[in-house]
Amino acid sequence: MCCKGKMMGRKYDIVIIGSGLGGLITGNILSGKGFKVGILEKNTHAGGCLQSFEKDGVVFDTGIHYVGSLEPDQVLHKLFSYLGILPNLNIRKMDQDGFDHFLIGADEYVYPSGYSRFREKIESYFPDEKKAINKYIEKIQEISNSIALYNLEPILFDPQNFYKKFDFGNTWEFIQSITGNNDLQQLLAAQNSLYASKPGSSFLFIHALITNHYLQGAWRFVDGTRQIADALIEQLTKNGGKIFLHKEATKFNFSEGRIKSVLTKDGEEYQANQFISGIHPYQTMEMIEQGNIRKAYRNRLQNLSNTMSTFSLHIALEDRKIPYMNYNYYYYPMGDVWGLTYYDPGEFPQCFGVYPIADSMDEKYTRGMSVLAFMDYDEVLRWENNRVEERGEEYEAFKEAKSIQILSKLKNIFPEIHENIKSYSSSTPLTLRDYTGTHRGATYGIERDYRFPNNSLLFPGTKVPNLFLTGQNLSLHGMLGVSIGALLTCSEFINLNELLKEINYA
Repeated sequence: MCCKGKMMGRKYDIVIIGSGLGGLITGNILSGKGFKVGILEKNTHAGGCLQSFEKDGVVFDTGIHYVGSLEPDQVLHKLFSYLGILPNLNIRKMDQDGFDHFLIGADEYVYPSGYSRFREKIESYFPDEKKAINKYIEKIQEISNSIALYNLEPILFDPQNFYKKFDFGNTWEFIQSITGNNDLQQLLAAQNSLYASKPGSSFLFIHALITNHYLQGAWRFVDGTRQIADALIEQLTKNGGKIFLHKEATKFNFSEGRIKSVLTKDGEEYQANQFISGIHPYQTMEMIEQGNIRKAYRNRLQNLSNTMSTFSLHIALEDRKIPYMNYNYYYYPMGDVWGLTYYDPGEFPQCFGVYPIADSMDEKYTRGMSVLAFMDYDEVLRWENNRVEERGEEYEAFKEAKSIQILSKLKNIFPEIHENIKSYSSSTPLTLRDYTGTHRGATYGIERDYRFPNNSLLFPGTKVPNLFLTGQNLSLHGMLGVSIGALLTCSEFINLNELLKEINYA
């Protein structure tokens, strides 16, 4: 249950800014440990990237389109069981023989679930590269198994030294070191759309964790990811926590070097002992007046590079015309899976991902799909200060032109889909910025660069003694990364290893 009324002068132990996945998980855990938690959300609906919306009877997701690690005894299954939300989730396992399909240049490939299937399938494409494929799998498993927290295992060191255990190697250099076959190199990095890295800067540990996450088994959320937000809010409320909607946090008030309260846009004040920001570090620093934090620290967080943004096309299809596609489809016509970050407006879309919708109305047919293409925020810069209703005809014409460009390329791959479109709508980087709170609509938050780990991997603690961070801008984005980041944030308030024991035995 979300609240819209005034706080009536109540004080919280912890106030969390933003109700995205990081804020909701952190709030759930801490409220379950007896902390009085209040969450401030600027939008009409809670959830951040978990939000879903309905068009023409089809439920579309805002940010998360599939996940891994939901088999019993896997990480998200354990965590969601501990949080008490697993029984509320309607999930569907994706095709184990090919949950991700790729068109790279002129060649088509698939990623199946499970390392045995994966090895066998990749070897079928490249029978002369068995040694390289084995080396690749061994490295992915080695890295994934070496990071205790990502396996919900006790850590034997201070959480502040968490990142020192990570493999800071470069993905592209590692792949090149095991094979000179360009086609295999491209295929092994084909999920780059899930983290938008550049070849010269990509973290090997991020590549490994994401690859491992999905190879363990891929799942879709039937009828949208908003069910996760709803379940977390219900559990938070049972714990005594509160969520306040239409409450955009604008300023922290300080006393003797610590935050004493946060002001919202409508002039209300929320007091707490501790504050957690689940929004982008740039916006977090904007809430702190000059003199209340070191200038060098503020500048560092506000000058972090961000990942590219996204243009999304949401297509509603005619009923019972297109058989349900239990897989995703990634389109790299240029033959370079790393090229997606080298944006050329004249070549839009250079690549895109197709995510069919899983809904409970019809399991045999696909009633809709989302098509996501990377887009530079500068393309919509001219409208960034206009409210949605004030962006005008030129903005709508821009959206329509980009939609037509995507549809024309989609037609080449799936002509039957193009012939059965009922309606479509689109969203731009401004939509992503407005509804998920990410700076400049960055799809995956800050950009990670293995050469500069101190600027890429943030700790929950900040230079303000009672201000902490959570969300996708810590170690890793996505449902797995944000969930683990929330545990790291909670370690600032409770014993982490005790928490991990409880999660494992839930």
